[in-house]
Amino acid sequence: MLFEEKRNNLLKQALDIKENGKLYSSFEREFFSLVENVIIDMLEGEDSFFGQFLVRIERSIRFNITWPLATIPKMQGFKMYFNPLLFLSCDKREIQALFKHEIYHIMYGHHERERVLKNKYTTIAVNLALDVSINQFIKNLPMDSYKLERVNREYSLDLKEDKPIEIYAEEIEKAIKAKLSKSMNDEKNDDIGEVIDISKAHDVWEESTLNQDSIKDITKKTAISAYNGKAPKDIEGIIKAYSEKAEISWKDALKKVIPSLRAGEKKTIMRRNRRQPERLDLRGSLPNNVPEVLVAIDISASMSDGEFDKILVEVLEITRTRTNKITVIECDNEIRRVYEIKSKNDIKKRYAKIGATKFSPVFRYIREHNLRNSVLIYFTDGVGEKELEVKPFRNNTIWVLTGDEDLSLENPYGEIKKITTKLEKGEGGTAGLEMIKEYQQEHGRYF
Repeated sequence: MLFEEKRNNLLKQALDIKENGKLYSSFEREFFSLVENVIIDMLEGEDSFFGQFLVRIERSIRFNITWPLATIPKMQGFKMYFNPLLFLSCDKREIQALFKHEIYHIMYGHHERERVLKNKYTTIAVNLALDVSINQFIKNLPMDSYKLERVNREYSLDLKEDKPIEIYAEEIEKAIKAKLSKSMNDEKNDDIGEVIDISKAHDVWEESTLNQDSIKDITKKTAISAYNGKAPKDIEGIIKAYSEKAEISWKDALKKVIPSLRAGEKKTIMRRNRRQPERLDLRGSLPNNVPEVLVAIDISASMSDGEFDKILVEVLEITRTRTNKITVIECDNEIRRVYEIKSKNDIKKRYAKIGATKFSPVFRYIREHNLRNSVLIYFTDGVGEKELEVKPFRNNTIWVLTGDEDLSLENPYGEIKKITTKLEKGEGGTAGLEMIKEYQQEHGRYF
């Protein structure tokens, strides 16, 4: 029996099952046999990555979802639910496109990002933003799918391709409020699961109880095991970055600096209290040789997105090495932002590139805040002043150069190291962490 004949036959059975409320095991077997045929076609063609990914996903049937299929992160891996009525209404090319749609959602961390976006925008605005951000790059999707052209037409917008989800969500939200669309907000549909409804398309995601890190770990394991050397360029970049490792041994590098620094005192039972030595119940104190680590990042226009991404790999390794807090200072010709990090989840999206490179503002900040016992790790392409306007407290700086240039300072007041980025420099644009989604979903292409 040809594919289309099987599909039409199963669709008739699905309508009968919906009517009598009983799901037959024979239907399930035939249905998933048809699904496997589609996956096999993908495995043998240019969509082999998607096919390999799908092989690793558990499958089940649910008639109450309002989209042909929906995927939920579970502890054991991803589980894909199918609504046979909607799914079987699609031809083979549309089904393959829907599979890609689901995997793009997974690879770009949409399950996690949706939770954040729904705190700011309505569900319909978020769902549309998530879908148009990936659908613009997928061919052969069903007619009911939302692409930029359809959203622009229905909401009188002018959304551009390849923009952040936040921009899409914000603009769609404004349009919904301005239009007060009766069709999207007031219509009721009693036949749940029989008609595609984008406003509820991702509702099933709420059933996942996994945290952000767990979802990322599952995505990483599934994607790496599915990758056989062939995948779309953007997804391939994400997969390759999963194995990206720091070039510098930060444990060893910090050991060389930290023993010579003292950061306050710590209590100990091995020494008597100096003020009341006769009191054995009082603890004495010892120098605390665990100074704060400051990480300065050059965010000037001369720093490419590739260099910034590589810097974050190194910074994340530092967070693994250190148990106490790390303070990040972002600076071009002036300090733009200062924040603390303890893990990968604290890293923020790159600040917009603005000015030229100056190192002095960071050293001025250190002096003004009396951070004399801190270790400074400064990531830069090296092109800045020849002399610092503010002299450091001591030679406790580790310079990490990302480009081919030498450090412009005549006196670095510390050690110089280099990392390779192997990427061309770029101008302007938003920062990318497209290749390091495992670490921080707020970076990179904002799908």
